[in-house]
Amino acid sequence: MAHGNFSDLAALALIAAAWQCAWRPDLFTQDLGPLKATFSKQSPDMARLCTFAGGLLFTVALTFSGVKWNPANGKMAGLGCFLSAIWCTLYPDALQRFTLLSLYGVVIFLGGVHIFMFPSNPLTPKGPNSKNNHGNMSDKVAMFLLVISSLMIWYPDPYFQDIGGVIKADFTKSDDVQAMLKFCGGLLFTIAMMFSGIKWNPTNGKMAGIGLFVCAGSAAYSTFNADGGVFVPRLFYAYVAALFVGGLHVFAFPSNPMPPKGDKKAE
Repeated sequence: MAHGNFSDLAALALIAAAWQCAWRPDLFTQDLGPLKATFSKQSPDMARLCTFAGGLLFTVALTFSGVKWNPANGKMAGLGCFLSAIWCTLYPDALQRFTLLSLYGVVIFLGGVHIFMFPSNPLTPKGPNSKNNHGNMSDKVAMFLLVISSLMIWYPDPYFQDIGGVIKADFTKSDDVQAMLKFCGGLLFTIAMMFSGIKWNPTNGKMAGIGLFVCAGSAAYSTFNADGGVFVPRLFYAYVAALFVGGLHVFAFPSNPMPPKGDKKAE
């Protein structure tokens, strides 16, 4: 299991990071000892993105702690952690100045190293009831999140413009907003890899599901609240819905049964 090993330590660090993003986003605009300010100023858009980032970090943290990582289920999740940290946090900003996001990137990277290379559990024996995720709801959500994360990282323009006269722009374009979008995109990429690579069962999906519910609920509320308590059609609500549906699947309708008791350590 994860408790007491490095994946659990990474989870605790990411929970602290999630708290900072959601409740103390002002720390991103301050120098903190050797850590340089990440952003120039706060804004309503940045507040919404910080809330979203906090929910995503919380989801990754609970997944780190709730899944019994083995040589199979940690491969895609670990790859997601590596690419998220390198693309969106550590490079190129960390080469110029080390920030809070750089620190979070290091934690995500090290957590990825643990689950990719040094998992704490043996491989789960294959059986007729042991299914992969390909083609089920978990995989469909993963593919949708991959598209979203790619947009956030490589082509964020749709977030800054109205679409079809109905869908309103999510954000006002700025360097800070684009940087935070990229960070959120990296976290979504990691979560997508976790969705697709983990064989979800009635135990290992519970904490991840809770994280996804909290993330979806907080992001929807912050968007609704920013619009003055009025529902304004935005792409962001589609992403929130995907996270909620994914959370419902892994929490309540996982694709695999519990492993036999004798194989519990190999879950």
